[in-house]
Amino acid sequence: MPNISLEEAAAVLKKSSEFRVLRRLVPTAKTNADLAAEKLVGIILDVETTGLDSELDEVIELAMLKFNFDREGHIGAVLDSFRAFNEPQKPIPSSVTDLTGITDEMVAGKRIAEQDIHDFLGDAALIIAHNAAFDRPFCEKLSNLFASYPWGCSATEIPWRDEGIVGSRLEYIAQSFDFFYDAHRAEDDCNAVAEVLSLTLPKSGQLAMSALLTRARRIETRIFATGAPFELRLLLKRRGYRWNGSINQYPRAWWRDVAPTDADDEISFLRGLGDSVLPETFSMSARNRFRNILN
Repeated sequence: MPNISLEEAAAVLKKSSEFRVLRRLVPTAKTNADLAAEKLVGIILDVETTGLDSELDEVIELAMLKFNFDREGHIGAVLDSFRAFNEPQKPIPSSVTDLTGITDEMVAGKRIAEQDIHDFLGDAALIIAHNAAFDRPFCEKLSNLFASYPWGCSATEIPWRDEGIVGSRLEYIAQSFDFFYDAHRAEDDCNAVAEVLSLTLPKSGQLAMSALLTRARRIETRIFATGAPFELRLLLKRRGYRWNGSINQYPRAWWRDVAPTDADDEISFLRGLGDSVLPETFSMSARNRFRNILN
């Protein structure tokens, strides 16, 4: 075989339509000449848990990255990082160990101190998670401190499908931007989210972080079609409603988010479906979005 370097081999493969080249993500210090003078502090976090139910399962690893950004969505330097294990009350399921590599021995005797969380979060303007609807309830169970911050979601608050990226799983998004990483460890997931947020979206040309901020800043009205009979499910689904089957304080019913200016029309639509449908509304913002409890 000819003596060829990996970079030379990658360059040859990239010229062919038969191959794609994915590079391992190597976190690097970011400098951004476009970053505005008024810098804000953001937190990217990820948790590994004993299962999917925040009521029954527990956090076994928490990782956070602290970084600078500005109001236009330019990403600056990573300022600090945090990583800690937490021993659950029950043994870690073998399926979780197989997925994450985290064992009972690694977490034995470990606790995540609330003071350490307080010191790290500090004056953060926004907490971001990839699938915040999963991470936020677990984090708030770990510490009430997480409830006092606005949250954003890099999985649902960036219009990936509109950008030609048909999946919102972090590994899939990473591959769409030609990199890969070791998934299912909290620190590696945080680094991948930081990389994605710094990139330009392929169709709109908008910064990914800018798209997230635009969505996170919205005030919306969440409307639940409480009491809607089973036979209306397809009609509601076609209209953009989703089923809330989670164990939380919101109604167990079909729901959708609308602009506050559209709420009256949507309520009128639901009332027109019959006397059994009782619309319930909640105002949603980054302060309470992705929570399991009413506030």
